[in-house]
Amino acid sequence: MTADRQPTTDISGRTVLLTAALGTMLAPLNSTMIVVALPEILNDFGHSLAWGSWIVISYLVAMAAVQPLGGSLGDRYGRRRMLLVGFTTFLAATVVAALAPSVEVLLVARTIQALSGAMAIPNGTALVRSLIPRERQGRAFGSIGSAIAVAAAAGPPLGGVITDAFGWRWIFAANVLLLIPALFLASRLPAERGNREGSFDLRGALLMTGGLVTLALALTSWRLDGIPVWSAAAFGLLAVSAGFLLRRHVASIPKPILNLGLFQRPGFLPASLIVLLSNLTMYTTLLALPVFLTEREGWRSSQVGLLLTALSVQMIVFSPLGGRLSDRHGRQFPAVMGMSLMALGSLPLLALGDGWMWWMFLPPLIVVGIGTGLSSAAVQTAAIEAASTSESGQAAGLFSTMRYLGSILGSALMAAILVGDVPSEDAFRLLFGLLVVTALLSVFAASQLPGRSRSPETTQALEVGTPAQRPTS
Repeated sequence: MTADRQPTTDISGRTVLLTAALGTMLAPLNSTMIVVALPEILNDFGHSLAWGSWIVISYLVAMAAVQPLGGSLGDRYGRRRMLLVGFTTFLAATVVAALAPSVEVLLVARTIQALSGAMAIPNGTALVRSLIPRERQGRAFGSIGSAIAVAAAAGPPLGGVITDAFGWRWIFAANVLLLIPALFLASRLPAERGNREGSFDLRGALLMTGGLVTLALALTSWRLDGIPVWSAAAFGLLAVSAGFLLRRHVASIPKPILNLGLFQRPGFLPASLIVLLSNLTMYTTLLALPVFLTEREGWRSSQVGLLLTALSVQMIVFSPLGGRLSDRHGRQFPAVMGMSLMALGSLPLLALGDGWMWWMFLPPLIVVGIGTGLSSAAVQTAAIEAASTSESGQAAGLFSTMRYLGSILGSALMAAILVGDVPSEDAFRLLFGLLVVTALLSVFAASQLPGRSRSPETTQALEVGTPAQRPTS
């Protein structure tokens, strides 16, 4: 089967949906489980908290920076092949991480895990685009969104239980439970030829990956112990320089590693902005509330975790509903509805103060969770269907990178505002005020999505491609 054909049976559709769901669950599961186990890991190796920060940040940076490259490689060499390479390498890195004799080895293994996931995840998404009929893609991405929410919600309690019962090394066994069936299912998918016309754009790949790595480091490195604050400006300058050179480079060759013309397609730019802004809002809320509740209110970690499930459960339930709505009414309707609910749910947190009862936190979290669930499938589907099937891997990778950049921006914003051992009420209110602004901006971006799915004629034009899809210098 070539990259441009639709499936002839439902077998490959069900298989690719399960494969993509298992693959995407790896990222949130590994991001959240490791946080709970960090104190025991650092105690075992006798290292400071700074090493714990590097273990977390190196994973985020690698995952954010390499996904566009992973998707582009899938477009060129075949998505099934890149899925199998990514899953196999992730499995090997998982074994190394579990047996790591030092924190340095663990850091390298975690980074390889992220690189492997970055190769697999966008190609799973691209296969959903090419193997599942258009009229069911919203529901498919809604199901994947539910799987991501399950992994994110299960990560902290699962990591805590496993660490307490068996030790931190056993948290990596959860990866094996996902990777073995993912490998089996991926091996059953139809092989794709890919598009190997022209030589591989090595220079573009280096510029793109280098630019994203330095951008992520500019947003994170200044928060690490022993790293001077001016390093953020230096990394930012490198990122801007790489971006400028990449822009000129892709306009000068016929087959670049990344088609920046994607941002000119109807739906792709708004969808990318929505996922960046909404993830910034949601992720920062999930980080800031535990700080407030533990540092100012004296809540136990178990109480905080139980409260935050009010957000995760809504995402699990409402993601499939949002996908069905997007298939029936178009991508714009559930996206605007979801982002509006996120903004509405964020508003009460402007009045956050000492003495709030536990039930006062529930309405904002429930409404934000419903909004996130309703919008996620519609936004992702709008971004992926803006690209032709032959370039859907790079579109999926770029979209996912925008999601991670939202999380990184949110954590940087929180670190800049919530200063001191016990941040003030005013600092929390300022932070949530800015999050309301980002949520409102996401509502505007959602209103710019196409109202209905593209017609078959428009899709066919994308498959053929036109010069107007390429940026000019």
